[in-house]
Amino acid sequence: MSDNRLFSGSKKTDVLFIHPGDHKKTYQDLSKEFTAVATPAWTLLLADYSRRKGYATVVYDVNVEGWDENEAHRLLSKYDPELVVLMVYGHNPSASTQTMPAAGRIARDIKKYNKDVPIAMGGTHPSALPEKTLEDEDIDYVIQGEGAYTIESLLKYLKGGVGIKDVKGLWYIDDTYVKFTSPADTIKNLDEELENYAWDLLPDIRNYRAHNMHCFQDFEESKKDDFSDVRTPYVAMNTSLGCPYSCNYCCINAIFGKPGVRYWSLEKVLSWIDMLVNKYGVRNIRLDDELFLLSPARIERFCDLIIERGYDLNFWVYGRVDTIREALLKKLKKAGVNWICLGIESANEKVRKDVNKNIRQDVKDTVKLIQAHDIYVLGNYMFGLPEDDMDTMRETLEQARDINCEFVNFYSVMAFPGSKLYECACQNKWRLPENWGGFSQHGYETRPLPTKYLSARDVLKFRDEAFYEYYMNPAYLDMTEKRFGGKVRRHIEKMLDIKIRRKLLETIMV
Repeated sequence: MSDNRLFSGSKKTDVLFIHPGDHKKTYQDLSKEFTAVATPAWTLLLADYSRRKGYATVVYDVNVEGWDENEAHRLLSKYDPELVVLMVYGHNPSASTQTMPAAGRIARDIKKYNKDVPIAMGGTHPSALPEKTLEDEDIDYVIQGEGAYTIESLLKYLKGGVGIKDVKGLWYIDDTYVKFTSPADTIKNLDEELENYAWDLLPDIRNYRAHNMHCFQDFEESKKDDFSDVRTPYVAMNTSLGCPYSCNYCCINAIFGKPGVRYWSLEKVLSWIDMLVNKYGVRNIRLDDELFLLSPARIERFCDLIIERGYDLNFWVYGRVDTIREALLKKLKKAGVNWICLGIESANEKVRKDVNKNIRQDVKDTVKLIQAHDIYVLGNYMFGLPEDDMDTMRETLEQARDINCEFVNFYSVMAFPGSKLYECACQNKWRLPENWGGFSQHGYETRPLPTKYLSARDVLKFRDEAFYEYYMNPAYLDMTEKRFGGKVRRHIEKMLDIKIRRKLLETIMV
């Protein structure tokens, strides 16, 4: 792919978008082979928006292109940006807060080289804690909310076209006082305003790889030890924004302002997929909608449009246990939906209700129904919800072992900024991580939220032991070998050889 990242005909870049990250610190040694490297979807939507408004636009993805103390000098010298925008936004609710240390470092490096370059920081975490972000980080502005209109107006302000108070959604410092202009409007017509992803502003989509489990069904065909030939190219993208639910532990709507869902038209979505398939050769796609499996009529139409095209795609989508419809599963499989991720969270009804997570259907029956249509299930479970004790966490682990999903994520509960749980933790003075990096699930400094009955150390110890108990279970390993082949079993066994370090478990801290 040619480097088209500088807007045609311009001599100076108007806006340099930097997607921050530090996979090594976030995932430790799991980052070498087992995790995904996802395209920065939100950054690419905003970059395309600013480009279509006539601004010279560049995207730099740290997760692919790297970062050291010299990168700030190189980027500013090469692009001479009017504005640098750091979008701290990821593909799960934790990915924004845990990325703040990397974003902060990038901002400091830029200011060290040139203190006069304006830096704006946006995304889920900055939107949840705008004043604190502005005070703590070496930046000039915080973008609260979705960002498209705010960035456009901020560029106009920097060019002398409008006053700063006309830039809605902006936090800034004036005479040592933190000020906020006014809330930005939400984007109502996604098709017109967020028309496309600026995939052409990336160096090469082949630098992005799917999560290991996303391609388990293809491992036997792979010719490489790390299976990279079947995991790339890869794209993560959305067909909708937001979530209509209000689970207490989730911060997904911090950037959108309130619960709800907005959709791109399916015609628009299919135009993106056509481009990915025909121009970039993409097969592996994760649809990052919080709940892709929500509207049966929309899902059926989506499947029909994919099936009509005859594409051989490998989709991963998200749904709730109570949004699965048997009538659609056959068509989902035919369209290429090989993986459905379900937020199961806890096996205990009291624990779930306490955080406003209500599941009406039988979880095991739902998983078996999905698997009966040759679709694999990724089960998301949480340990350390406020009403959890050792018995309820063991109940959740036993349910996971009994259901035996093809893959699971075991999370220790974090009170992410922007969630109701974070507000509750602050009000009750529950101990939170000492720094933003401590919100990383797989990081060395991770510190889960304590429950009413258990310490953070108890929760983390249980979670890490549960991970090995699940994946070392002969029933699980035999099932994966039967469904995917010997390469997947050996891959999982290799994954189990990687030991991630935990500061909290190396001390006697409680």
